[in-house]
Amino acid sequence: MAEEKDSGFRITDRRKFNPDGSPRDNVEDAEAPAAPPLEPLNVATPSTPESQATNVVSFPGEAGRKREPEAPTAAAPTAEPPAAEPRADAAMDARAAQAKAAASAAEQAYNQMRGPQSPHLPEASFLALIDMFAAEAAMNLGMAQTPDGNRTTVDLEAARHWIDMLGMLEAKTRGNLTDEEASVLENVLAYLRMQFVGASRK
Repeated sequence: MAEEKDSGFRITDRRKFNPDGSPRDNVEDAEAPAAPPLEPLNVATPSTPESQATNVVSFPGEAGRKREPEAPTAAAPTAEPPAAEPRADAAMDARAAQAKAAASAAEQAYNQMRGPQSPHLPEASFLALIDMFAAEAAMNLGMAQTPDGNRTTVDLEAARHWIDMLGMLEAKTRGNLTDEEASVLENVLAYLRMQFVGASRK
């Protein structure tokens, strides 16, 4: 069967020989029409016999690609920080400036209204702060006396809190204290810690 139509497709037997090996008749008629001629190749004409041996044939597609300028590649987009970050930094700076201005205004208002130092209270100083914390620790260790002459009750948790507060002051102010302040704080801490150890063993 030379031809068969099925769903619009055309099938053609283009074999040039029969199954027994004899040449087929009308092979040329069964062949499909010749394909359209290809574009001429870009072949350089050799000028010398030596150049014929090294003749290079370039196909139109390759030659066209070589002649065409390469399209500039799009630069990879640079990673830009999210727009929210600069705004957040600016907002934080604005809040910090406002807080500093409010603190300065509050200090000025306080200095105008505070009045003279009371004679019944010690002057504000680092040594007074140490004395206040140490007194709280000693009172909770049972080392202080009540107005009726009895000892205060022992509260080891509260005593530990005030001793740790003094230890925090020592760590945070190390290198910024006078020799007197550093010595007083070191001696008070050592004394209170030993008292705490003794009270814990009872």
